[in-house]
Amino acid sequence: MRLELWQIDGGTIDLEDRDAKVRAIHRIDGTEIEIRFRVTEKQMKGLPASLRQRIELRAADRILSLAAFLDV
Repeated sequence: MRLELWQIDGGTIDLEDRDAKVRAIHRIDGTEIEIRFRVTEKQMKGLPASLRQRIELRAADRILSLAAFLDV
């Protein structure tokens, strides 16, 4: 069973500027990080629930990318 170390705590999207901000908390030590990125026009299309899922998945991908970069 895979242990989920990060929990998405919340996210916001500026619909005009297409800026997204997602906050994640590490389940073991309580570290909080905030991931900010720009959403493309193509990603903005669809239902709000699917948009939320897409930005959370993109934030999770950024966490994994950062973790891989920092893992020496």
